[in-house]
Amino acid sequence: MENQNTDEITFDDLSEKEVKEVNEIYKRFIKKYKENKDRKVEEWLKEQLQEEMPDIDSDEAEKLSKDIVNSIQEYDKDYADLNEKSKHGVTKEKWLSDKITDATKGMAVNSVGQQLDEINAVLEMGNRQMERVVMNMDGNISQNPCLDGYMAEQYHVNSFNANAVLEGSQYRARVCEPDGAYGKNSVDIAVDNIKTGEKGILRYQSKYGKDAAATEKLLAEGNYNNQRLLVPEEQLKQLKEKFPTKSVTDRIGGVGDVKTQSNPITKEKIKELQKQVQNENNIPKEDWNQYKNEKLALELGKKAGQAGVKAALFASGVGIISKLYKGEEIEADEVVKTALETGADTGIKAAAGGALTVASKKKIINIFPEGTLPSTIAKVACVAVEDAKIMLKVAKGEFTMTEALDKMGRTSVSMYAGLSASAVGTGIGAAALGFIPIVGPILGGVIGGMVGYSAGTKFGQKVYDGAKKVVEKGKELVHKAADKVRSIGRGLKNALTSIFS
Repeated sequence: MENQNTDEITFDDLSEKEVKEVNEIYKRFIKKYKENKDRKVEEWLKEQLQEEMPDIDSDEAEKLSKDIVNSIQEYDKDYADLNEKSKHGVTKEKWLSDKITDATKGMAVNSVGQQLDEINAVLEMGNRQMERVVMNMDGNISQNPCLDGYMAEQYHVNSFNANAVLEGSQYRARVCEPDGAYGKNSVDIAVDNIKTGEKGILRYQSKYGKDAAATEKLLAEGNYNNQRLLVPEEQLKQLKEKFPTKSVTDRIGGVGDVKTQSNPITKEKIKELQKQVQNENNIPKEDWNQYKNEKLALELGKKAGQAGVKAALFASGVGIISKLYKGEEIEADEVVKTALETGADTGIKAAAGGALTVASKKKIINIFPEGTLPSTIAKVACVAVEDAKIMLKVAKGEFTMTEALDKMGRTSVSMYAGLSASAVGTGIGAAALGFIPIVGPILGGVIGGMVGYSAGTKFGQKVYDGAKKVVEKGKELVHKAADKVRSIGRGLKNALTSIFS
């Protein structure tokens, strides 16, 4: 919001005063880069890190330098790969899904995901419910020949609820258990809205006969008005034909506002699970291997690629820098300009990543959560540099607004690929990266503006002009996602108005 006393624009603890200090640090790093452009980046970066933070020893400075450079190289490799795959029709969401899947093979996915605590709780509850389904009161395994039917109900409920948490859905499913005996034509499964408290939004009757004819007979024996008919996956087509006026499905959900769905299962598969229970005392348990990487990664990809909100935030950050340089004439710097235009910009990214790391460690800025790794900060800097280059091309007319937003989505998704895999490998969980959708674009705009102006006033102004153009398209997308925008930081609307009016 705007501070009436100082006219500073503050974005959740990021002020013009802090930005000025970061800018001064960046200038020193970029000066070091230009003076040592023929040396290895790790060498001059280590020296400047130690100069900025004399309390760290040589070994720590070297480790910081290597972490930053390695992170930049990983980012550049991922970004190039995504751009190449995109030429062949691969979406950024699918690309990210494949990257995370490859990186987490053999790992339980509960190491990944901002919602891991909740999803684990859901799975644990589902496992307890499954145990209750298959066990008698005396603690022995039920030998009921129709046990698979009850297991199918619980399977659908468990998988629906797990998927609902992954997708951030407000709906949850439950097996309907009466206080006493089951009534004739009673509902088997219901879906509720846990946000509003509305019960039974969707209601299902589950029948799992040995084949389509057997299931048809079971369904024909009851009166299941106002219930959807849930059947085995392989019997769906035939039973739809037999009950053309009914809603026949092989999964729960996926109707109206309830976008989440359970995972379909065949009669053969659920019967196999029944045999494991009754013959081997092997009670089926759901774990993250059931719901792992692809679905979660697709969800991460959608969030990471929301370029509309990102564009508005990025442009806000650039706006702060443009105010700092207003009226100041900076001569064109061919070293920086050439590096950005040719793509040989590892040194620029290292300077930006180093400056942000120093600012974070010295608590000049507090926008990064405590303990944020230098490798994460470096990737935020990489996105900033790439986005600044996109803004430049917009200003030159080389990219349309739509193309620019797509490219901005890719720069962020490329960052998430390495960070998500790293989160799994270190066990910190992707929750530790939850700040990036807001903090990343704002800081990205700040750093992008710094980088642009370090190449000269004209270069910096073009980055700013490109940002102004893209933000209009971004605000249009933001307007369509108004509910999400409310959470992106105090004062964004006022800030955008003050910067671009």
